[in-house]
Amino acid sequence: MSKNLDQDPLPEVSALLSTLIVGDTTPRVAPGFALGIWSEHHPGTPLFEVTGVTRIAESSPLSAPVTVDTFYDLASLTKVMVTTSLISVLVDRGSLAWDTPVHSILPQVPPGILVRHLLSHTSGYAAWKPFFEDIRAAFPGDLWKVSFGDRQRKMREQVLATVPESAPGEKGVYSDIGFLILGFLIEEILGRPLDEAAFSLIFEPMHLEGLHFSRISRSPDQADPRYAATENCPWRKSVLQGQVHDDNAWAMGGVAGHAGLFGTIKDVVNFGAQFLSTAVGHEALWTRVSAPPGWSRTLGWDTPASEGSSIGSMFSRHCVGHFGFTGTSLWIDRRNRVVVALLSNRVHPAREPNLLKDARAKIHEAIGRDLKSLGWIE
Repeated sequence: MSKNLDQDPLPEVSALLSTLIVGDTTPRVAPGFALGIWSEHHPGTPLFEVTGVTRIAESSPLSAPVTVDTFYDLASLTKVMVTTSLISVLVDRGSLAWDTPVHSILPQVPPGILVRHLLSHTSGYAAWKPFFEDIRAAFPGDLWKVSFGDRQRKMREQVLATVPESAPGEKGVYSDIGFLILGFLIEEILGRPLDEAAFSLIFEPMHLEGLHFSRISRSPDQADPRYAATENCPWRKSVLQGQVHDDNAWAMGGVAGHAGLFGTIKDVVNFGAQFLSTAVGHEALWTRVSAPPGWSRTLGWDTPASEGSSIGSMFSRHCVGHFGFTGTSLWIDRRNRVVVALLSNRVHPAREPNLLKDARAKIHEAIGRDLKSLGWIE
């Protein structure tokens, strides 16, 4: 039986989130949360739940209550909302195929690595390298004063010189490096920067102009109160607020294939709803890759773990989703026709301890029970 949406439609998750922002008697999981849910049962208007503040110094003019218009650092949601989406556009156009050898476009990449290997994190590249340290060494002084183009070129040079650690398809390793390379691949094909391509081919056609990258052209201590704050960064010597948290993305100027995207909860939910409606033709985005055996990734996306899934047990196994290091997530349930986005700045003021890791499943279980009460999931 469906519940009247004029009443509180999400009572359980609302109560739970309020406990996760309390810092006195309960560990503070994050300063604030923004939750958004879309369903084909109620397609006109998504449900939103916001709580907490954007920055822990609540008396500061740089802190404000979280709203549906608060910009969050989406971190690795960039991988699906920008990079995977742009690759899909290029496949639709015939400019690229899932099995295109990357070497044919970027000769520095070893032969044998296909586009699908990079998308599914099976290319053989390591998870991560501290490229930002080499960029800092190459440009001593205030890195933010170095031109965007110079930082981008230096990062591209370093990333494309990286040697894979295993053969493509041999094992799965979640890799920022692979998605940095995909970003360079997109730029090589289109002949323009990734942020410009994302705006004209993804954000503008989907009417999601709130999604954006923030090019680094000002000191890290110049905060923007429209954004949820992230880490008090040791090497940038400032609380980041309006500039990307990811070290490598910041060092290369704020625009990267693996991180750098900002957006509101409204943007992320709308993206998920449109993906659910339009990605039907790309079955590869919904289907786990066949090699290596047991790997949970599709092309670009993740799927729920068979046991101990962070999205709990209430949603169907016909989901794709992704997490972001800053405390963000987006899950799309194909069977129940539901989109669930959760944004937080759990890295503020520090990335450790990561209390959200254990809380995610509880949050999604509460969401699931609320949606079951609404009649929106089975």
